[in-house]
Amino acid sequence: MRRTIIIVGLIGLVVSLFLVGSYYALFRYRTFPPAADQPMETLDVPYLERSVELSERGAEDPIWQRVPSKTLPLAPQVTAIPWGRASVPEVTVAAFHNGERIFFRLQWRDPTEDHQLGRDVFSDACAVMLPLVEHPQPNTIMMGFLEGANIWAWKAARDAQVWGGDSARVQSERPYADYYYPFEPREVFPITNEPIPSAVEDLVARGVGTLTPRAHQRVQGRGFWKKGMWTVILTRALAADGAADEAALPIGGTRAVAFAVWDGAKGDRGARKSITGWVRLRVWPAEAPAGASGR
Repeated sequence: MRRTIIIVGLIGLVVSLFLVGSYYALFRYRTFPPAADQPMETLDVPYLERSVELSERGAEDPIWQRVPSKTLPLAPQVTAIPWGRASVPEVTVAAFHNGERIFFRLQWRDPTEDHQLGRDVFSDACAVMLPLVEHPQPNTIMMGFLEGANIWAWKAARDAQVWGGDSARVQSERPYADYYYPFEPREVFPITNEPIPSAVEDLVARGVGTLTPRAHQRVQGRGFWKKGMWTVILTRALAADGAADEAALPIGGTRAVAFAVWDGAKGDRGARKSITGWVRLRVWPAEAPAGASGR
């Protein structure tokens, strides 16, 4: 009897230590060393009475020369094997608003343009993550996922389908041939092919494995690869639609934001990505102090 009690006690101790260790590994492990978190970078979002179109001309619009940008280091993720090395070392981000909409431009170096999906073939991608709480956790594995996060996820493969720049090749690279004979008057087993409204998915996550499209997709975007560099424009209305799963971007306010990049040629997909730490996003009003608005 005494031996049984000792064994049960040891098992309980081991389980307790495992749970405590798992808690600290999951919720306290820092993506960046503590020194990298202080001070937090600030990305200023000036007011400009302009818009940019979702085109190559818009991506290269001279307006971006008047907008302050930040080149942010990207760190490797630590939740999916292999880890320890960022596929993309840095991303340059700029943003401005016109009182109604906000425009982000993300740029990063990538020697290959990957916009196909298939067996062991992955798409390039990038994302903007906006926490749904005012003060998210520091740079941990979970970042803002525990309290909820609104994520704008752009993918090159989705972009090719939406904008039709390379739709024929996307179709030809699909892994399945037609499943009906040419003499059939119509498809034997028709399937619904919902139109894709945007190259950007407006997502929400409230924990591990909970990434879900929002009911209302309000984010638009488009990407361009040229001479070894991706340039992606993302835009959305500043005001939230009132839903609890959409991050608001009030004029004159400050909130946290993070960015992520995927290199499809290096096997990035899902959790395998390169990420920034939290960045302070400061949305300036039209009456911003001199030199702050970028005008």
